Amino acid sequence: MKTTIGILVLVLCGISGCGFGPGNSPGTDDGDAAATGDVDAADTTATDARTSAPDAPAPGNVAPGGACSCDAQCADDGGQEGVCIYGVCMVRATGACPSGGAQAGCPAGSRCWNLSGSDVGALCWPDCAAHTCSGTCDGDGSCVPAQGDDCDPTCGTACSCTPTSCGEGMACVGGECVEQMSGGPGPGPGPTCSGLPARDCTGTSCGDLVTFDPRTNAAWDDYPINGETSNNQYRSYLRRDLMMLVAYATSKTACKAAAWTAGNGGALGLGDMSEANGAIPGTAIGQPGHPANTHTNGFDIDLAYYQSGTSDNRLRPICPHTSGGADQHHCTAPPTTLDVWRHALFLGFVFESTRTRVIGVDGQAGPQLVSALNTLCANGWLTTAACDNIVLAYETTNGGAGWYYHHHHHSHISLKRPTSLVDDTARPCDADGCGDPLVKRVPGRADGLHRVR
Repeated sequence: MKTTIGILVLVLCGISGCGFGPGNSPGTDDGDAAATGDVDAADTTATDARTSAPDAPAPGNVAPGGACSCDAQCADDGGQEGVCIYGVCMVRATGACPSGGAQAGCPAGSRCWNLSGSDVGALCWPDCAAHTCSGTCDGDGSCVPAQGDDCDPTCGTACSCTPTSCGEGMACVGGECVEQMSGGPGPGPGPTCSGLPARDCTGTSCGDLVTFDPRTNAAWDDYPINGETSNNQYRSYLRRDLMMLVAYATSKTACKAAAWTAGNGGALGLGDMSEANGAIPGTAIGQPGHPANTHTNGFDIDLAYYQSGTSDNRLRPICPHTSGGADQHHCTAPPTTLDVWRHALFLGFVFESTRTRVIGVDGQAGPQLVSALNTLCANGWLTTAACDNIVLAYETTNGGAGWYYHHHHHSHISLKRPTSLVDDTARPCDADGCGDPLVKRVPGRADGLHRVR
């Protein structure tokens, strides 16, 4: 399979090893061994399925824009190789796209873009005006796969995985291959937790901007950050409904995981929210710290990761993030201090709320957390409603969705507007220029977004 799915070797326990309470399965203790990431790049073993796919039509039968299951069905065009992309035939470009929608590198009637979330290379997307389209026509006039279209990952270039297509040690979760999680806390749901803070806000004050009270307890840690002082935490205002959800999820995590010996345990550090008037944090000193349209009016909050081998769970990088002495602003290798089980549990409790719009994490942490969430769902730690509502955002390569950078030291929760439906195009920024003009996104497919179910 040639789809980029961000397969990463799991660093389950960071530098302090794993363990869980009595009666639970032991974790894996890999000491200080640092695993390396492995992005599924040029899969040379699956291509010529063009002559070996069982029951496939003769090679070259389906023109660009036509329906397909395998590369074998897709015709070459102008001598360029036909490939099956989520159920629609296209051809490979002769080289990198000089610009999004360029004619260069593509036969007449097709134009050049990359595919979001994939390293299949530059593709020639058929023009609807020049081809019969089996999928749907997008705003550029290109024939793209319709929502629900797909292909066979054993013989197509870009397809969703199946339960048997990922190989040994891998699991197909939400259409993506991720490392199969081992160890973990065993069967759930864990202890009964009484006296938790209310999760959902009711009444007319849910949109009021408030602060955490108390600032710090056994579950959360709203400490001064980014120039704040204990007397002026001006970046730490959020909507009452988001405050209640975070208070609930951190408190439930503290209760459910109280007997776990993996990770530090302890309170979760809280980062930037909004200013008291709803402005982006830093606006008051002339230095807005986030892109336009984010961290406004209390709908967003940055939070640390639960960690292992550190003194607390405050905001800090959880992974190597430099190259040549320069900060790359994202994980350059798998996390070394992420408490993957406890953080996944916390995320699952946040996803209990249908108001959760999206949670963003670093691209090296994302596949680990998806795998852990899948295991916690299967073992009964998380509710069915939560497992059906997981919308985790990350990019393993910079596809232009806006999640690739600046999440190596925190995760980001964004709340839906009260009248909003599920937003499957959720990005951390909506300003012009947020996306990559070389990249085309397929309707209904992940734009840096990942689900367990």
